[in-house]
Amino acid sequence: MNFNRIIIVLLFLKCVISFGQNFNIEQVGKSKLINVSGGASASSIFYSGSATRDPFNYFLNGNINLNIAGLYNLPFSFSYTNQKLGYGKPVLMNRLSIHPSYKWITAHIGDASMSFSPYTLSGHQFTGFGVDLTPQGKFKISAMYGRLLRSNEYNSNLPDLLPTYKRFGYGFKTQYALEKVNIGVTFFKAKDQVNSINPLFPFELGVTPKENTAISLETAFKLFQKVQITTEVATSSVTEDIREKTGATRKINASLFLNPNSTTAHYNAFRGQLAYPAGNGTLGLGYERIDPNYRTLGGYFFNNDLENITVNATQTVLKNKVNLAMNFGLQKDNLDKQKQSQMKRLVSSVTADVKVNQKLNLNANYSNFQSFTNSRNQFDFINQTSNFENLDTLNFRQVNKSASLSVNYLLKNTKKIKHTFNANFSMQDAINQQQGKTIAGGATTYYNNAISYLVGLPQKALNLTASVNNTLGITDTGRSLILGPTLAANKLFFDKKLNTSAAISYNTSSNNGMKQNDVFNFRLNGSYIYKEKHNFSFNAISLFNNTKTAQNKDITATLSYSYSFDKIKLRPTKTAETKEQKDSISAKPAIRILYKGQTYQGNRAEILNQLDANQFNTALLSQPDQSNLKQLFSAINQATDDKEFKNKVLDYLIAQDSSTKNIVKYEEYLVQAYTKLEKDMKNKDESLENEYLSLVGRINMHPFHDKKEEEISNKNGYKSYVSLVKKSEQNKNKLVRHRWMYNEISLAAKMQANAIQENKYVSAFSAQIIDNTLELLKNKKTSEEIISAIEMKLIPFYHDLASKNTSSDDVNIKYLQK
Repeated sequence: MNFNRIIIVLLFLKCVISFGQNFNIEQVGKSKLINVSGGASASSIFYSGSATRDPFNYFLNGNINLNIAGLYNLPFSFSYTNQKLGYGKPVLMNRLSIHPSYKWITAHIGDASMSFSPYTLSGHQFTGFGVDLTPQGKFKISAMYGRLLRSNEYNSNLPDLLPTYKRFGYGFKTQYALEKVNIGVTFFKAKDQVNSINPLFPFELGVTPKENTAISLETAFKLFQKVQITTEVATSSVTEDIREKTGATRKINASLFLNPNSTTAHYNAFRGQLAYPAGNGTLGLGYERIDPNYRTLGGYFFNNDLENITVNATQTVLKNKVNLAMNFGLQKDNLDKQKQSQMKRLVSSVTADVKVNQKLNLNANYSNFQSFTNSRNQFDFINQTSNFENLDTLNFRQVNKSASLSVNYLLKNTKKIKHTFNANFSMQDAINQQQGKTIAGGATTYYNNAISYLVGLPQKALNLTASVNNTLGITDTGRSLILGPTLAANKLFFDKKLNTSAAISYNTSSNNGMKQNDVFNFRLNGSYIYKEKHNFSFNAISLFNNTKTAQNKDITATLSYSYSFDKIKLRPTKTAETKEQKDSISAKPAIRILYKGQTYQGNRAEILNQLDANQFNTALLSQPDQSNLKQLFSAINQATDDKEFKNKVLDYLIAQDSSTKNIVKYEEYLVQAYTKLEKDMKNKDESLENEYLSLVGRINMHPFHDKKEEEISNKNGYKSYVSLVKKSEQNKNKLVRHRWMYNEISLAAKMQANAIQENKYVSAFSAQIIDNTLELLKNKKTSEEIISAIEMKLIPFYHDLASKNTSSDDVNIKYLQK
């Protein structure tokens, strides 16, 4: 180990502060010894108005961070305002938390927290050691061991501070992916140390040494090749006082791993989710049930005493122009009927996104939240003479409804001008009822509407906006109305380094038709960036409020400056350069651009040739993406200096990289869709052949087989025989087409992701679906959704090809049992 590394280790061990550090062991020794970053800012605020505040304030702030070898940070800060000085510095070690990683191994050392399951270990901090192992393959494991709680003695001078026993815990979580099902098992155990504190404290505090074991089993599998099901079953056994000597019988649950006694209680939890691809969407169903008082010693808070049922569905219709989403949920508590009241909640929502055309988009949403509380008066419970008296002495119902509609219309969009119209309408309605009647003040309805019109001038970097807003509130006491317009402008100057904006608005409010006040508001903002590190900003707000009794004027102006620096590297003192070094420096190319490990260097023409040579195949890109890359490539030639040339090259490389990533993902998903369909067709192949052979057997055994129609007197029976023959021929054609499709899809499933153009059928199919699939990628759809969407279009595409490329004479029997 060299001297620098020794220094790193010593500094690291000496200067650990109160927050955790993450570092990758593979990077040790590869970073500079010390990197310095930070910044400073100054701002002043001027105020004139009726509020009780200082007319002038100023603030000075600064921060410096020392990063040691890319592993450890030492932050320092200071602030100064109105004669008050404050500063912050790294404190001495009171908590240690480091998380070294190497490839697929991550360790958690010191004060850390891990989560295995919401029903076992769930974010509880511990002092000890943990590890996550995530190798490539089917097996993953996480484990931990450490102290969960420190011991804390009872202090009569601080009666609110409860004593605590020292508590240790350990656990693990394993996950394994089988061929058709994924299984995960979680185990967690914690126990207090009886002798860790003095037991002489008031019994009424209810502090006892506890022990807990919690186990959960998770599964994920597919049913009928389409239905995705995930489940988790958990059990937790908690011994409230391990000092109790009275024993108890172990049950088939978590108590198998502790010594139960008369204070041991058992709890269960279950949750399950089902997802089914239906049409161009999904249907989901969820269920969760958690016993009353469910808890473990591996978390600070647990939901309990609840039962949840959720239903959700999504669907895309009308050639992907309409996206529908629906959610429904029902929740209730008091599962063991021990509470005096029961709460039920009902939630439903529907959302629709409609893309009418390239210019008009609509979004509509409706949600309904209802809660019901049935409470029983305690005296009614005591005095009732039968179980059917006074069932609901308090029946409370709360209903909240909301609806919204958004309209966005692009009137015009050219290089010179852009016109956009936007309208938003929303409604919120709340009703509180008792015994079926609305209580006083329990009904409120609010309507909010906003209409705006935007004019953009891209070549002038100017946007102009005009809008009108109004809010109408309806309550038992009357109506309130707020209404007013707004005008705003935004303009960029000096190569988009200076950003300016201004807005003026007016609002008037009334209550039951009587004007309450008028408010004028004027805002002015500006910011300028100089050499990427200096930022100047200014904003001013003026508010004029006129009421029946007074006039208020408030003006607030803020002027700010900030400077930031990063990656100042402290290097050894630079020695005199030799002649060879100087010659080497002078021989370096005029322009050098580094992007993600790829170096482009030389003069402009040479770099353009390098860019052109490294271009990937743009044939798979959508037309807008191809056009965008061409424009960015052309813009490089129009750069006026080397700095602008570098920036234009980087813009192009970033856009190309983004497009490349989407194409790579698309090709991977395409192959996965072929692989998935191949597996489905393989499972279906034998059943199709058996169906066909069964019909052939029935025909051969039929009494009318090999007889002419004129020889048969039973015409109805003969029609049935002809129908059987026709069905057999149809199944034969179906089997032949299936075999052809299966062969072609198998070939495609075995190809490399970057070789799809080599298969003519795959290439033709890709041309049909690539634009829509790339759109799904941009919309952040999940891999399952994208693969399912591709598969849904694969089947009809290859079915049409099979109809054109097969004949009924091509049948081949493979599974005939002798």
